[in-house]
Amino acid sequence: MATAKIDRWGRIKIPSDFMKTCRKESGNEVFVTSTDDRTLKIYHLAAWHARVDKLLKERKKDPLLRRFLMKANYNGQVARVDRFGRVQIPGPLRKRISRLEGRIVIEEGKGYLELKPV
Repeated sequence: MATAKIDRWGRIKIPSDFMKTCRKESGNEVFVTSTDDRTLKIYHLAAWHARVDKLLKERKKDPLLRRFLMKANYNGQVARVDRFGRVQIPGPLRKRISRLEGRIVIEEGKGYLELKPV
């Protein structure tokens, strides 16, 4: 667990360990989304695609899965990590999760980061 700050342009610095994995697996592209409008998740692109594929194989007809994917895709956007290891949080998503201003907590999961208010 680490803390970070979203700057005034809506960028956040990605932890270096996650960036190493991300660059190895997906280059500089990440998928930024929220499924609960309280927390933000940043997946490296390969991990996001693997998660969706696994869910679709296991529970293709589950209505909860359909709602989850609709929410994730509605809120989600592919973003590029800049040369300094920062990613831009999309404006509409920043507004929707207004509590993600200033300092935030970053928790790392398998293939993703979860950003929460302090």
